[in-house]
Amino acid sequence: MSGETGETRETGQTLEGFRRRRRIRLAAGLTAGAVLVAGGVFWLSGGWDEWRHDRALDSACDGALAAGPLRELLGGAEVTAETRRDAGAWWQCRVSGADREKDGRIDLRVTVDEAGDRHADLESAATDAPLGHGWTGGFTFDPDHDSDDRGEARASLLLGCAAKPGAKSGAESGAKSGAGISAEVSARISRADFALPETRTRLAAVLTGTASAFARQHDCAPAEGEPVREVGVSVNAWDYRPFASVSGSCAGLLDAPTAARWGVRTAVETAPGPKPTEGCTLGGLQGAPLYAFEARYGAALSWYEREELRDLTAPPTHVDPKGHYVLWAECPGAAQLAAYTVTPDDSGTRAATTGPALDHPALRKALQSFAARSAQTHGCTPPGTAPVYPDID
Repeated sequence: MSGETGETRETGQTLEGFRRRRRIRLAAGLTAGAVLVAGGVFWLSGGWDEWRHDRALDSACDGALAAGPLRELLGGAEVTAETRRDAGAWWQCRVSGADREKDGRIDLRVTVDEAGDRHADLESAATDAPLGHGWTGGFTFDPDHDSDDRGEARASLLLGCAAKPGAKSGAESGAKSGAGISAEVSARISRADFALPETRTRLAAVLTGTASAFARQHDCAPAEGEPVREVGVSVNAWDYRPFASVSGSCAGLLDAPTAARWGVRTAVETAPGPKPTEGCTLGGLQGAPLYAFEARYGAALSWYEREELRDLTAPPTHVDPKGHYVLWAECPGAAQLAAYTVTPDDSGTRAATTGPALDHPALRKALQSFAARSAQTHGCTPPGTAPVYPDID
């Protein structure tokens, strides 16, 4: 219990070790009936329930749930797990329970879908921290949350897969050959504090471990990264830095003369690393937003958003009055299709800073630079204005 002192725990552990050794010595010379009594003591002490709970967790959700990191994340809390699925490839593992120690709840959900499913919709944001370590994923946690909300976090993942020999068809296996899966985990755990780095890495391990196990079960060899040893937190609008010092997702967008002409003084960026959604916001003094660049890959770009962006697609010489431009790229694995956009601020801040006129040639050039750098990280084709129509169910 959390209220025990170190001395009490040490004494308890010593007594428990003595009792365990004593039972072993007794069992060696007693009859089978005495062994059953020892088993009864084990059950009455709660050991049977703990053992049974651990065994159930190991096999939960078709055996795909990453039970090890989940135990570390939950800190011994008892939970139940259930599996949900639809007629297609959508699959969800839900872990829930009452957190009596914190007078709260535990609700954790790992959701997996086929990368090529037109209904797949991966929740991610440009402000997410990259998972890094060879994964294409992002982590969502607002460090400015109140203490009561620090048990809420989310992570997303695109996981490419190669078909195993003798693999079933995509409809039978739940993941397309050579494509992959999209996966996300959402957590609301009263006892957890995702402001702590170790808590974030445990949630990331639950996601990567479960997604990889699911892929292997469905005739896919997942393109796994390394264990996530450290992951950051989300950035906010006030996490801006001087534009001259950018080194992450905003690096290489503008040269100094163009930035000065546009009134760009600050930027909001994340650390470099492939994510389902990437972005950069260029701002004026005190971080006032001027131009937003964004890249979306695979299931992070919903079918509805794809159709909307295709309506904006135009030849390179086209001039959009609002300065909204889009580029496309084809990508390997679960990323499949990527869309890159630039959106000038229309609240009046930009017009007050640089005047109402937009520098359209420089806008398109900046978008091309942003898209090319991001696409290269994901192994995509060079971005272009021609819309891509991938084979999506």
